Amino acid sequence: MYERHEQWMAQYGRVYKDLINEKGKRFRIFKEYVAFIDSFNADNNKPYKLGLNKFADLTNEEFTASRNRFKSHMCSNTATSFKYENVTAAPSGMDWRKNGVVTPVKNQGQ
Repeated sequence: MYERHEQWMAQYGRVYKDLINEKGKRFRIFKEYVAFIDSFNADNNKPYKLGLNKFADLTNEEFTASRNRFKSHMCSNTATSFKYENVTAAPSGMDWRKNGVVTPVKNQGQ
């Protein structure tokens, strides 16, 4: 498990200032997430699998605190409707994947 953590640290450029306390704390958090991921992925009834990302050494509270800073726009709260004129030949549905509009999932940052 230690080697997996070291590889993960190298992959995401993670460096800890305090190699004893901080690295030990982050390694414990990392091991908990790996155990959760492995347990989740062992259940073949799920339509998707989990994997490690750059947040694997953060507690849920740390992750939430770093990501929940969104402030909505202070623009108008009134909704307006928009309608095209003279649209009669529009298809009832469209698979945007086949038209190259939808792309694979990307990390969009903060």
